[in-house]
Amino acid sequence: MAEFIPSEEWKAKHEVGYELFFLHVYRLLCSVLSSKQIASLEDGSSQRSLSTFVLAQEQAEISRLLISVASFFRIKSDDGSWMHGFWLHKSFIGVGELVEDVANPVAVSQLDLREACNKIMHASTIHFDVETNQRTNAKYLTPLMYLYGKRGKVNWKATLNVVEFCRAASNVIV
Repeated sequence: MAEFIPSEEWKAKHEVGYELFFLHVYRLLCSVLSSKQIASLEDGSSQRSLSTFVLAQEQAEISRLLISVASFFRIKSDDGSWMHGFWLHKSFIGVGELVEDVANPVAVSQLDLREACNKIMHASTIHFDVETNQRTNAKYLTPLMYLYGKRGKVNWKATLNVVEFCRAASNVIV
């Protein structure tokens, strides 16, 4: 087999359509916001808890969508095709908080969309924030996530507000 190297006018790069990007942002927002409503459907009538089943599916789907949105955004922002001045847009700041050194958590900084994407893609551990429905005792996800990773020898922690992440991602100018 021979490697095909395209001519200059047909440079090879990831073709990520913005329609799919925005669809994934929408699905991510729906997945996070529906958790509480689904937990309220629990009635305790089945042997296997509906909320336990749904919680596992929600976590898997939210993780998949976060990685998809983060990688789409990074690909397009790195190749310059989504760089029409959106870095100046204020909605890209404040999607979470970053503690750059967990051992010395003095400095907490605001997480912008690009850095949030970096943390999503490089996290070695993620935790979901969970609350319990008082009436049904079913657990559901809140829009907060905790991402943990390491940069060099320093452990970091990012708290991601998924709703604000989606709000910022939905404002990307293509």
